[in-house]
Amino acid sequence: MATKLEIELTSQLNNDSWTWRAAGARSPKGTVAAELLYDGAKIGDVARAEVSMGLDGIEVLAVTAPAPKKSADNRIEIIGSSSDDPLVTISVRKKGRPDRPGRGSREGGERPRQGTDRGRQGQGPRNRQADGERPQRTNDRDRPASQDRGARGRPTSNDRRRSGRSEAKRLHPKETHRREVLESLLPEHRPIGEALMKGGLPAVRAAISEQNARAAAAGEPETPVDATLKIAEGILPKIRVATWLDRAEAANEIAQEISLKDLRSILAAADRSAKNQQVTELANALTEVLNARASTETEKWQKEVAGAVDENRLVRALRLSAKLPDPTAKLPTELAQRLVTLCNEEMSADTPSERWMVLIDAVAQSPIRRHVQPTSLPSDATPELMEFAKENAGRIPALAQLTGVSVPPPPRPEILAMVPKTSRPKKPAATEETQVNED
Repeated sequence: MATKLEIELTSQLNNDSWTWRAAGARSPKGTVAAELLYDGAKIGDVARAEVSMGLDGIEVLAVTAPAPKKSADNRIEIIGSSSDDPLVTISVRKKGRPDRPGRGSREGGERPRQGTDRGRQGQGPRNRQADGERPQRTNDRDRPASQDRGARGRPTSNDRRRSGRSEAKRLHPKETHRREVLESLLPEHRPIGEALMKGGLPAVRAAISEQNARAAAAGEPETPVDATLKIAEGILPKIRVATWLDRAEAANEIAQEISLKDLRSILAAADRSAKNQQVTELANALTEVLNARASTETEKWQKEVAGAVDENRLVRALRLSAKLPDPTAKLPTELAQRLVTLCNEEMSADTPSERWMVLIDAVAQSPIRRHVQPTSLPSDATPELMEFAKENAGRIPALAQLTGVSVPPPPRPEILAMVPKTSRPKKPAATEETQVNED
């Protein structure tokens, strides 16, 4: 199959053939018959050729002469008049601030001061009240929460400062242990180790395929796939341990500031069966930090929820209860019961539909959603409320009874699924008596 390729003429062997190479590269390269070239061909020309790829190499089928270069004539001709008027006029302006509307110029007079009547009317740079004092600024706490957030509703640094929570630091591991592993490998095995660091065995297979494709095009011997993969499988455990050590050491330096999620992911990736003392020590140290921080964060979270309940801020308490600091965190039984009681009292027939929708949205994300039992929907429930309640009936089972939606119960765990097939009791074979009864 013919393809297009840009070639550069490098030399002339004789009157019958020329040598070429790929434009801008050392290979591929080969020879081309002189009869296929255009008139005026010379060394260094870059032309487009139609080539055919084969097992014996690359064969040039046709060569197209390069397009002539256009002269960059981008000059503009100026046709002047016979008069002696200058073509360019220059005006010199004095240094200083330009005149602005509402301010006096420096040459014509003084600008009005901020305490004058003009400044009080709002024409000056700063407005002042009638008594000449600066107007009182609004407090950030009186500003709506929507103004303190970005265009996408994300919490800003002010929100995090008010809530008392600081943003967790990101993990930036070094490559100390990985470099040690690469330096310990043989020089011919280092490219395999670098590929393993980038993407594991799939990256090694992709590199072998690419290298063999280039070797086939150049007519060189290919790399053995099975032997290379066997070498990679032997290096892979060392790369995994070195990668984990780099991440664990970086996490240990900022163990009190990194997120609990990152700590758990690092501990989950620890290979304790590697029989590496350094891995064991780091894993034990990070486990202690994780348990201590999880306990502290859980106590702080429980106090925040309890404080919101004491202040009778039900929606805030529900929102806080949905933000678990750790997957193992749970609300105390007494605090959860207080939340359920407040929800049952608030979600009644006397509550407006707008308040109902806010409560449904907050309860649906909280861990007590299955225990809430509303008494009844509002007597004047809006269609929007009924539709929203039906949408969340799967998360709040009590809403299914109030709206008439049939929600199946959660599936029970199958006991036989946890028993091996070999130890399951076999179904008794049907006898003649049981067959007669069934008929």
